[in-house]
Amino acid sequence: MHAGKRRGRDYTPLFRFLLSRVGKDWTQVHSEAVSRLDDEAPIFWLVARSEAEKQSSVRVDENSHYSGLYVDDDNRLAIVDPTLSVEQMEPSCSCCTHTFNGIPFTRPFRGR
Repeated sequence: MHAGKRRGRDYTPLFRFLLSRVGKDWTQVHSEAVSRLDDEAPIFWLVARSEAEKQSSVRVDENSHYSGLYVDDDNRLAIVDPTLSVEQMEPSCSCCTHTFNGIPFTRPFRGR
């Protein structure tokens, strides 16, 4: 899924912040994130609000992918698929640098 991007805004720091808070209390993480934003919508590009929204990987622009997140039964921020790694990700073209959680893909483009 392509989460979208507001024109001229880079949400990379938000996404890194969220990933760095995996395992932490969601109420505190959400409060801290919202206090630094003018709109909380980008939080939910990564964090699923329901079981149906859960995704193992979320694409936030053409070439940037991040781990999908959710809030577990203990109100902790969690990764949807903690086994997913950059080594498993495949680029969709050969001309761009694709990243997963900020790390360049290691697999080459194979064409389609």
